[in-house]
Amino acid sequence: MKQTGRLNGQAKLLLLLNTLYLSAVGLSNTFVNVYLWKVKNDFTMIGLFNLCTFLAIPTAFWVGGHLAKRWDRVLSIRLGMAVMACFYVTVLFMKAAAPAYIIPLGLLLGTGAGLYWFGYFLMYFEITDPNNRDVFNGVNGLLMSATAGGAPFLAGWLITRHTSGYMIIFSLSLTIFLIAVAASFFVAARPCEGTFRMRSVWQETRSPSHWQRVVWAYAYWGMREGVTIFAAALLVFITASNEMAVGTYALLTSVLSFLAYYAVGKWIRPGRRASFMLIGALMLAAAFIPPLIHLQYSSMLWLGVITSLFYPFFAIPLISTAFDVIGENMEKVTQRAEYIVMREFAFSTGRLTGTVLFLLVVTIFPRSQAIVILLFILNSMLLGSWVSMRAVYKRGWSELEGTVHSGIFRYDGTGTPRSRRTRGNAGSDRNPG
Repeated sequence: MKQTGRLNGQAKLLLLLNTLYLSAVGLSNTFVNVYLWKVKNDFTMIGLFNLCTFLAIPTAFWVGGHLAKRWDRVLSIRLGMAVMACFYVTVLFMKAAAPAYIIPLGLLLGTGAGLYWFGYFLMYFEITDPNNRDVFNGVNGLLMSATAGGAPFLAGWLITRHTSGYMIIFSLSLTIFLIAVAASFFVAARPCEGTFRMRSVWQETRSPSHWQRVVWAYAYWGMREGVTIFAAALLVFITASNEMAVGTYALLTSVLSFLAYYAVGKWIRPGRRASFMLIGALMLAAAFIPPLIHLQYSSMLWLGVITSLFYPFFAIPLISTAFDVIGENMEKVTQRAEYIVMREFAFSTGRLTGTVLFLLVVTIFPRSQAIVILLFILNSMLLGSWVSMRAVYKRGWSELEGTVHSGIFRYDGTGTPRSRRTRGNAGSDRNPG
């Protein structure tokens, strides 16, 4: 079946919210670790800050699950952006004293990010189905690439030309988050069914199943993601010793990523996900060969070029398939909040594992080259994700097309949720909210 590629009003609103969120994060989060590094040149401090962030994220997902079941998932999105705004207000007030409060700052940042991403992924599941999920991810990737390049480039320009540049970008992030909070009031309300219970999801996670394979894939992915995101930007700054170089790096890689997301979103189909993911996993590991040979700014540019071109090959198939698995049957759909929380638990377990390894490496070998070797090993773990997902991909498009999720969540022309009879359940209406 051909993908329709049609996105309703709520899908477009979610894309807007995510673009605002990523713009605010792109302005400041790229330079939070650089800012801390300039105040105190300490790899261990950077690792501890990110470790605390990753510890808070799964807890925030768990809280978000309760909020969605009791009230609505948009509350989690709104609170997440509000907490992120509080984080930047706190950094603005602390200024150079921020490294002394690295643990609470990391926990605050992780709480905001966790609450936001839980609400985002729950809404994403409801407004997409196997027919348009890859298309949504492609469009979202295009917007993500644009913000990931434009925002850091602007931030780098401001920092290098103004003595108070860091305070300016943190203030801009705060303003954007406040705008996003206001925009979130246009999201259509839809509470989840029942009460928040993780027991049955945990039981399926422990048993051989497609879901267990998804969980393992996310754990491997998290090992790469936790360290690579902050360490790569830090290595770019160390090799160039200039924030503008970091912004230029982000702009270059985002342009290439923009093109890659467009191509993958246009070409990928469920039947091609396995091969796309394998290519992505291999190339993301190979991207670290240039800095392994010689760590300098030019080799980091090669790393950025390869990563930006092939990251969509890996990420889009895995994200889309994970949510297809959640939509396999009505029992899973009614527990979609719990499955999203469990997915994040696996992802965060990987991120925490990778970050702990980072702390061990920088403690024993406090050199940049040791970090590059660790990053190469962690990126090679993505092959574990592909191995875990092979059996899931073998199901084929016909089985994906038959997921009950496709006919459940619908919105009318005004953006109001409505139910629709599902295949095989024509005698009863399924209305989640």
